[in-house]
Amino acid sequence: MPAGTPPDVSAAVATGLAYVGVTTGWYQRCDQLACRAYGYANSGYVSARTHWLAMLATGHAHPSDPCPPLGSFVFFDTGRPDGHVSLVVQADPGRCDPNAIQVTANEVFDGATGNHGGVYEIAFGRLNRMYLGGHGYLGWSDPVCAGALLPAGAALAAAAGR
Repeated sequence: MPAGTPPDVSAAVATGLAYVGVTTGWYQRCDQLACRAYGYANSGYVSARTHWLAMLATGHAHPSDPCPPLGSFVFFDTGRPDGHVSLVVQADPGRCDPNAIQVTANEVFDGATGNHGGVYEIAFGRLNRMYLGGHGYLGWSDPVCAGALLPAGAALAAAAGR
């Protein structure tokens, strides 16, 4: 973790990474997965798309900004109604190389692994290329969720329980 990383971001990144390798349970639940890293039971939004629209409306969105910071949420238009959101678990400040920035994502390798709702770590650039021919990235937002909070430590315990 880079020096000076706020404790809530450090904890969220650790929690998000703890879910990598889970093989089931996160099918079509990307928004919940992103907010789970910050200790929420759910995101409080109907979909990643409605979450993004709320971030735009409240000034938390950074449309088309190619350099998402550590712990932020990155949003994508997938060509389907709900869209996609991922948690940034490795940033690349200064260079903003999309292949150096890492995110967690559900389902992206399920076809190759036989998983159903698995959680993976993937390069931001590679994930973007999966959506609308590399033109699906909408931008990043501050990690704002509107769902119910879990009891302290429950999000990490759930990941450990795989």
